[in-house]
Amino acid sequence: MKKILSVLLVLAAVFAVASCVSQPAPAEGPKPADTVLTPDVLEHKGTALGANVPAWTMAYIENGPSGVEKLPEYKGKYVIVLDSEGASKQGTIAAMDNMDAPVQIARYLSTRVQQKFAGAQVGDRDQLQEYFENVVKTVSEARFSGFMAGPDWWVYLQYYKPGAKAKTEVDRRIYRVIKIYTIDQDVLKNQLDKYLNDAEAAVAKTPEKQRAMDAVQSAFYEGF
Repeated sequence: MKKILSVLLVLAAVFAVASCVSQPAPAEGPKPADTVLTPDVLEHKGTALGANVPAWTMAYIENGPSGVEKLPEYKGKYVIVLDSEGASKQGTIAAMDNMDAPVQIARYLSTRVQQKFAGAQVGDRDQLQEYFENVVKTVSEARFSGFMAGPDWWVYLQYYKPGAKAKTEVDRRIYRVIKIYTIDQDVLKNQLDKYLNDAEAAVAKTPEKQRAMDAVQSAFYEGF
């Protein structure tokens, strides 16, 4: 149990930037990295029953939603994970229960859409600006249907002060609640296709704009 809990949340160490020398002398090596103490899991939803942290939780912590999608039980699903944090377990759980999931899902998808457009070819971005704005606005205001609420899990984490050398140097303790929402990939694609087409129809087209939009749409779902 202790081994499993210890890997629940892994933080990347912060590396110092190696200094440079302007004179022809041996270059200095990288400075030693500052020690960063990994937060400890003091308790979690399954602690009282002696249950392990579920595989989907570990997959999400380590690799985000894409890690969950690789699990056999989520094959063919698009996964969104919502989370809330707070000092009170009941308060944090209540915040998750009261969260407007459709709004949060639309906001998350809108962010993903922005990331896809950010990857467009530099020469196409001017041609895509109006289309981009239409799509982002439409998706952010959309109400997607077909998402199913899945399992949830909570953990109680103890963080340590920056540069702490011992675990007596506690910074804070917080609860974190995470909850899965899933949708069939084809169902989500059909809805997104409609929004993409609606946004395209509202754009005054030129041959250059059409080529740019076609290029983005052809690669839109790669890695989405």
